[in-house]
Amino acid sequence: MCSVDNTKRIATFLEVPLGKVGYNAEKILTRTKSAQEPSISGFSSIIQSLIRESQKSSVRQAHSDFETECQILQWLDYAVLFVAPSNKDKHTAKNLLDELNFYLQSRSYLVNDTLSVADVVVFHTIHETMANLQPLEKENFLNVSRWFHHLQQLGEVRQGKNLLNFSTLQLLEWATGTHT
Repeated sequence: MCSVDNTKRIATFLEVPLGKVGYNAEKILTRTKSAQEPSISGFSSIIQSLIRESQKSSVRQAHSDFETECQILQWLDYAVLFVAPSNKDKHTAKNLLDELNFYLQSRSYLVNDTLSVADVVVFHTIHETMANLQPLEKENFLNVSRWFHHLQQLGEVRQGKNLLNFSTLQLLEWATGTHT
């Protein structure tokens, strides 16, 4: 979900002061840094402004290459247009997870071979969808589950969100208890 909470978490990851974030009269996420600067509206635009302000070395490195920067921006748009709506509709969620599962088949991260803002944004946006999956459903999306589980182990990414269970032991216990 492209929410105030997720925006705060991404700003924390980027080590950037967020300023004031809320929804304007049209219910669009808006960021105001100071009274002297114009506000920025829209999740993707806010994240792009945070990326530009970040002095974090890993972020600066990723954005030194034009192609990588473009790929990250595409994932920001993907998060807004496709990932966020999946939190509200199971059919949309399944299609999204199928697509992501295929994409992550031969990758550990969304862009290149290292953690990027794209991973953090999609992680926080898809968290609700992943939390709503039953253990058996998670097994249908092994690549997404692997990627998500890896990211949630990184404190700088998860930032206090609940750890989701990807253990098949829980499934085994549930199955044993219900089929006696």
